[in-house]
Amino acid sequence: MGRMHCLAVALLLALVFGSGAYAEEFPQRPLTVVVPAAAGGGGDTTTRLLARDLETFLDQPITIINQGQGGGVVGLTTLINAKPDGYTIGLLFPYAGYSFTGQAHFSASDFTPIANFNGDSSSLVVAADSPFKNLKDALEALKAAPSNYKIHCSGGCGSVWDVPVAAMMLDYGIQVAKIGWIPGQGASTGLTELASKGVDFQTVSLPEASSLMKAGLVRALAVLSPSPVPGFEDVPLAGATVGHAVDGGTWRALAGPAGLPPEVVKVWEKAVRGAVRSEEFRNAMATANFGVKWMGPDELAALMTQHEKETLRVMKALGYAK
Repeated sequence: MGRMHCLAVALLLALVFGSGAYAEEFPQRPLTVVVPAAAGGGGDTTTRLLARDLETFLDQPITIINQGQGGGVVGLTTLINAKPDGYTIGLLFPYAGYSFTGQAHFSASDFTPIANFNGDSSSLVVAADSPFKNLKDALEALKAAPSNYKIHCSGGCGSVWDVPVAAMMLDYGIQVAKIGWIPGQGASTGLTELASKGVDFQTVSLPEASSLMKAGLVRALAVLSPSPVPGFEDVPLAGATVGHAVDGGTWRALAGPAGLPPEVVKVWEKAVRGAVRSEEFRNAMATANFGVKWMGPDELAALMTQHEKETLRVMKALGYAK
């Protein structure tokens, strides 16, 4: 019985301390981060800036894989189907809208939240020579004849940038269901289409549109932020037109597939926290005009739950959810 008891104790200790050993050993080989967006957009840029610092904290090279097909559906599908060992994780952003546009169904249970590192406001952008000089002109035109206009979503429609803009338009009395909402593979491809007159408007973050704004090819009518966005102080606030503060946009986080071991989550979280606190990362984000917004796993999980509830509310109002 003594030997049996000792064996049982040994097995128990192995189970108790084995997870800690795993955390100490992870990672032992190169890592992959899936970005469900085309290269050049905000999701891609911010993730690459973060990964540069993460490599230092994790002491392993990180490969970024861009999968923006289907408005990001392909990349998110790759993420949730990845082996839950921590070696393949991905960029996560507001995802609930896909369910209501028939593209795919993702829920919080499909992911393991790790940490949020960025937050930015949505804006409504037009080509430089657009007839709309300000947000009021655009909203009035859309209200009068919504079916005459197309809006590029900068990704899958019903997601990151277009839902808050659509909510603002709904409150303004616009029949948003009659507008042509155009999905794409990311902000950069949409901005090219906008500049070439393929669409009338685009919902996008200001940092993503900044290069074409500086080149004089597109301009922002308004940003959905309660206060001026650093680096874009000249862009009007949507609230000045609609009569109340408007706050809508995206969050960007790292997440793994469901079932990621807690010990591995801790390793990634610690690395992201270190990167977000680093002066190098903050300066790089500020230079690119991206906001830094930290949340740990628990806060991120709560945000994901709230995001799903709020998206359902908006999509029901749009007529996408029954």
